[in-house]
Amino acid sequence: MLTVRVRMYPALGKEADVRSFMTDWVKSAQEQGENFALTQRIYTSEGPMLMIPRRYDDLAAADARRRENLADPAWQERLGKLSTMLREPIRQTLEETVVPMGAATGPVGTVRRVFFHPAQDKAGALRSTLTEFVQGVQAAGNGQIGLSQQIFSESGPLLVLTTTHADVAALDKVRQERAEAAQALVDSVSGFLRAPLAIRLLSVIVPFPS
Repeated sequence: MLTVRVRMYPALGKEADVRSFMTDWVKSAQEQGENFALTQRIYTSEGPMLMIPRRYDDLAAADARRRENLADPAWQERLGKLSTMLREPIRQTLEETVVPMGAATGPVGTVRRVFFHPAQDKAGALRSTLTEFVQGVQAAGNGQIGLSQQIFSESGPLLVLTTTHADVAALDKVRQERAEAAQALVDSVSGFLRAPLAIRLLSVIVPFPS
């Protein structure tokens, strides 16, 4: 599976407008069969950001949809209106699934994403270690964890460990319970990294269609 992540950065005073506009757009697109959601970054020092993760079977399907959007006047009109409410250009990244996340057992309200930047010759070793860790967590009965790798990146290889939770309180409970295992993972991969870990939290505004 491939996920296209579209990031939007509202201008000062436009966060509520962008959130409302995108909520309507995403819900309308879901009704037409689109497989994507809407989230908002929380507890950030980088200013407001909303993100649409769009899921596709493969890169060919993602690119076919991109071409359809370019030729769709209604889509382009909406995009033009959105751009007037943003402080900087829309950004997109592509992530290929390495270990798929298990099916959700309940509503998802909070998403945690942990970013691992491998050193130039350590991408394979890092990917193997993270794959083993995620599969081990899933085998222990905790399916709400997955691993992906960014592709076609201008900033070098990147692996992303994602966990989903009912809310921030549930996330914090898991964080405390698994602190020892998390630290052991960080220690085991520290020699593979070119930069410190980055952790970002997202609040789900519109979930993926069930």
